[in-house]
Amino acid sequence: MKESGILLHISSLPGKYGCGTMGKCAYDFVDFLAKSKVGLWQILPVGPTSYGDSPYSSLSAFAFNPYFIDPDMLVEDGLISEADLPPVRNSKSCEFENIYNYVYIMLNKAFNNKDKYLDEFNKFIEEENYWLDDYAMYMVLKVEQENKPWYEWYNDFKYRNPSSLEWLKNEYANKILEYKFIQFIAFRQWKKLKDYANKKHIRIVGDMPIYCAYDSADVWMAPHQFQLGPNLAPENVAGCPPDYFNADGQLWGNPLYNWDFMKHDKYSWWINRVKHSFKICDILRIDHFRGFAGYYSIPYGAPNARGGHWVKGPGYALFKAINKECKNAEIIAENLGFLTPDVSRLLTNCGYPGMNIFQFELGDLKKVPLKKGYPENNVFYTGTHDNQTIMSFYNELGTEAKKLIDNLCDIKFVDRPNLKIIEFAMKQNSKYVIIPLQDYLGLTDDVGRMNIPSTPTGNWRYMAKKEDFSKGLSDYIRSIKRS
Repeated sequence: MKESGILLHISSLPGKYGCGTMGKCAYDFVDFLAKSKVGLWQILPVGPTSYGDSPYSSLSAFAFNPYFIDPDMLVEDGLISEADLPPVRNSKSCEFENIYNYVYIMLNKAFNNKDKYLDEFNKFIEEENYWLDDYAMYMVLKVEQENKPWYEWYNDFKYRNPSSLEWLKNEYANKILEYKFIQFIAFRQWKKLKDYANKKHIRIVGDMPIYCAYDSADVWMAPHQFQLGPNLAPENVAGCPPDYFNADGQLWGNPLYNWDFMKHDKYSWWINRVKHSFKICDILRIDHFRGFAGYYSIPYGAPNARGGHWVKGPGYALFKAINKECKNAEIIAENLGFLTPDVSRLLTNCGYPGMNIFQFELGDLKKVPLKKGYPENNVFYTGTHDNQTIMSFYNELGTEAKKLIDNLCDIKFVDRPNLKIIEFAMKQNSKYVIIPLQDYLGLTDDVGRMNIPSTPTGNWRYMAKKEDFSKGLSDYIRSIKRS
């Protein structure tokens, strides 16, 4: 069935405490989607973030970002009092620093009332213990070690000395339990929200980064799953080769997976990760899918990506194992970037839909896509979190290129170009069409762009306003509903 969706991260909802949360602002957005007859809500990765606030560089591949816990719902659930609520802020963009300063103080007060949900909490601990125990210990140690990365901790904890970890569990038992409770509350609030969306026939499209951050609970708890040396420093790291846009390539710095070990272990870590992701979403977009066919390996410590080389990835064997354990899992493959025949073969073997981005489909702007459109088994976007808004993209085109877009999308002088491009996208034969909210609103980069790749600060700040979700916009979206 052809469906449309809106891309808007949880943080970008119009929250009143510094960023969007899983509270009223999220439920109002779900209602807006339902009224607009939109069936998909795509979010970005939901893991806890660190310096730079990127959801693609998380402290855990399994945990939920505490920033998204809604304070008002904590009051409703009897976990804190109204006096414990943080000050309301009239934020025009996300204020992650402010949230960091209040969220753990507030959640500590909620933890003191944990007995209200003790049976439910204990069940959560039991079900999630395959990642939760190590994550909680990691967070305790990180705070005790002044937020240093785990590879700079004392050796007893860096190398996970069993007796040291046992001491930690005894000495910091209550604090470890508190971090588990924070995750319990986050997942509890999300489940309520997801159930509400599903009852309104709206499915959540989640997002999984291919790699883990080096400073993450995942690498600390299972270093054998990654290409690390005896001192636990990466041997090789991830990135992209030099291209027309970047002569040095992209040096991401994530440790690469030890695919030989993972294969021997029957890909259990990946199976757990995918299963866990489907507790959060109904459809899962996997980032940098081409890295499973072949990945770019850069020596650790290299100043840039020029000295890297391509290495064969796990290929279809990984997804065969995943599909066996995660039956009927609906996955979208982010198949952008430098593609080779092995990537196409892997996508065909998996049967997953790939992606087409309007801003990337126009080549050198001397030729444009045929109006008959794209393959049905794909997802069409005007842009993603990494792109310009569609209005800034259009405004910055040269005169001749703009004429080509005008002709392709039937844009006249009196039209709003962003809406005509969206209408062009909706006419494609793609399985899904997903549009960033900023493109519906016609925002330019100065107020609407989510991320500029390779820029370490100032990203992920976009926040919508309550008035953005107007009846007029809802009526318009409903009027261009796909058939």
